[in-house]
Amino acid sequence: MTLNNSDSFKMFDAIVIGGGPAGATCAYKIAANGHSVLLLEKGKFPRFHIGESMVPYLYKLFEMIDISDKIKEGGFVQKNGVEFLTGTTGDLRRQNFGNVAKGQTPFSYNLNRARFDKILLDHAKDTGAQVLEEADVKKLIFDGERLAGVQYQYQGCRHEARANFVVDASGRAGLIAKHFNLRKMNNKLQNVAVFQHYKDVVAENNPGVEGDVLFSCHEDGWLWGIPIETNVMSVGAVMPLSILKQSNPEEIFKAHCDRSPRIKSAIKSATPLFDKPKVELDFCYYSEQFTGPGYFIVGDAACFVDPVFSGGVFLSMLCGLKAAEAIHEIFEGKDDLEACQDFENLCKTGYDSYFRVVYSYYYEFNRDMNKMGLNLPGGFRFVLQTFAGDFWAERDQPVLSYLRSKKEWDTFEQPFERIYDCPIYPDTHYKAADPASFTPPEDFLESINTQTQTETQKAAVL
Repeated sequence: MTLNNSDSFKMFDAIVIGGGPAGATCAYKIAANGHSVLLLEKGKFPRFHIGESMVPYLYKLFEMIDISDKIKEGGFVQKNGVEFLTGTTGDLRRQNFGNVAKGQTPFSYNLNRARFDKILLDHAKDTGAQVLEEADVKKLIFDGERLAGVQYQYQGCRHEARANFVVDASGRAGLIAKHFNLRKMNNKLQNVAVFQHYKDVVAENNPGVEGDVLFSCHEDGWLWGIPIETNVMSVGAVMPLSILKQSNPEEIFKAHCDRSPRIKSAIKSATPLFDKPKVELDFCYYSEQFTGPGYFIVGDAACFVDPVFSGGVFLSMLCGLKAAEAIHEIFEGKDDLEACQDFENLCKTGYDSYFRVVYSYYYEFNRDMNKMGLNLPGGFRFVLQTFAGDFWAERDQPVLSYLRSKKEWDTFEQPFERIYDCPIYPDTHYKAADPASFTPPEDFLESINTQTQTETQKAAVL
């Protein structure tokens, strides 16, 4: 296919490859800062995507990119907490987001990703980004060692665009990371997910609090139950790949759901949306670097972490935002290398911390979320703050200080400078120097197994 000469050599300040949460956020901010940006998305939105549970810190990020009103208007399911059931012991507890530090948003959302991702992409377009869907990047263009543009196929023709910066937000495709052989699989986390969506879910069958994620663990893995619409629930089973190989996905999925009575109850009489459960492989990987001459790598194109703590979309959008800010700073006169290094340090700190939290769950607490929440140093305030999205905590924050001390859990081989300043709530958060007399609600340490539904809604455990 020949190049469309009438469209060749268009010049932009930046090109973003991929229109998911990281790419759309990046393109929005680049456009909002007054720069020209071309976003190339291979698919057509809306489109299905897994990954629907969100951390509370994400809502503040919505406000930072001026999309919170659109999210409210979208009618997404508000998530005020998460329940944790330890299947081996029957221990059932609830993490109430109302216990976050004063000044922080005490809730999050469960997002139907098809609807949410389109809202975010349209937001970038409305702000001034040029967005092309069904535009497939075929080739990276270099000027010496610097990445200078792309060739892409759109409407049957091959086009070329050049830019001062190219941002790779292509998700698992990881065009730039794979080109430079930067991606490494994480051998510590070789899990897979088998999942299904259910429609016609009956609210009365759900034993938990409305909007809460139902989380359940057992000896061979863990399950999620995420209400993504008032009558639709996403259910997934996460397990080692070796277990999936023992049988077919349908049988494995049913067997694992049967081991979670509360999730099984929630989908009683509901109708599966997919003909068969879907499987997600190659769960965890990371890139050794996030920047290079003329490029930034953000979101799943850079890293993908096990979804147990729901931080993936948050980290993806934050890194997309920070890449856009770095590009703007360079245009404003900041040294390229300094801007890129600051961006990479922040992103690596976030992902490294997030990986450590996940390792702790799997290896230190043997997939028992309740033991993890009750026994990590510092008490429930700092556990909740970490789970909520603070992966850049101050040096003396007890949870992350402890997890950072484990050198065997270092993520990146290349050294980086750890950032200790949270980009979401730099001032409003629990601090180690806060009075130790702070106590949680009276029922904080109590199991909620015997509580009524009304009492459950008031519970604030973990």
